[in-house]
Amino acid sequence: MKVDIKEVARRAGVSIATVSRVFSNSNPVKPETKSKILRIARQLNYVPNPIARSLSKQTTETIGVILPDLAGEFFMEIIHGIDEEAYKHNWFVIVSSSHSKRNMLETLVEFMGSGRVDGVILMAPQIDERMNVIIKKSKRPVVFINAGNEIENFVNVKIDNFNGAYNIVEHFIKQHKFKRIGLVEGPSNNFDAIERAKGFYKALGDNKIKVDGEMVHSGEFTVESGYVGFKTLMKNKTKPDAIFFANDMMAVGAYQAAKEMSIGIPEDVAVAGFDDIILDQFLVPRLTTAHVPTQDLGSKAVKHLIEIIKKKKKKTHVEVLPADLVVGKSCGCR
Repeated sequence: MKVDIKEVARRAGVSIATVSRVFSNSNPVKPETKSKILRIARQLNYVPNPIARSLSKQTTETIGVILPDLAGEFFMEIIHGIDEEAYKHNWFVIVSSSHSKRNMLETLVEFMGSGRVDGVILMAPQIDERMNVIIKKSKRPVVFINAGNEIENFVNVKIDNFNGAYNIVEHFIKQHKFKRIGLVEGPSNNFDAIERAKGFYKALGDNKIKVDGEMVHSGEFTVESGYVGFKTLMKNKTKPDAIFFANDMMAVGAYQAAKEMSIGIPEDVAVAGFDDIILDQFLVPRLTTAHVPTQDLGSKAVKHLIEIIKKKKKKTHVEVLPADLVVGKSCGCR
């Protein structure tokens, strides 16, 4: 037999309105009363009806999330951060991914027009003009994750990619006196990859090291592209002292290539990545990288979005999360 809110109220000796306030977080309830209601609800396996709640509040209490991909540790950690924070507020999450701008556009249109969500968290490699128009015209708020500088008058939670990359390259130069430093870039249309490359070049320039075009290879943020990039750079007539990979997955590919080529890391070439994924801890030697607080990206985006929805007021804010240097042994440090 399904238990309704009336039974929970009766067992707790409170009004239905009080039970409703506990599950909606709409108004404060005494801690001891709230604890009692939640305990009884658990005993009765009571679950609030989200449809009834949305009708009474004229809100779905649901967030739409659009990511470029769902595979890989990076995106899973973002989703985890979003889900954990939404759960704290008793909100629901609908997650969608897309491998093309066309599909991402269709998902965005569906979220904005269907009424299934109250707002959207969007992480897109690039915002084209059509997407820009839809976002600006929509009555539902949008919060961005890692959007480029073309996004204005919105909330944008992003990583300090530039300084994260800069600090890695400067560590190569200052700590280890490396002069020939290679770069395996990320996708050319990806904001993270662009900012990390800028940090790489600025660090070289500030230390009066000339950029060698043969030391730069275009990658795709995948293990395979890191594997190819490492082999390409290490087959050059002038080999690099160190290589900075624009993300950790590419650095993982470099470890595989180094093993096949009998090249020692860091004895023959130093290696660093970016993201500080869990896999780094199991690489031998441990990868030097920049730590990305991935879960914080998701949780902070949810906090901003719910605040906008509840206050029904547009908010403009750029929050930049630091990407701190994590020193392993792959750069030559002991």
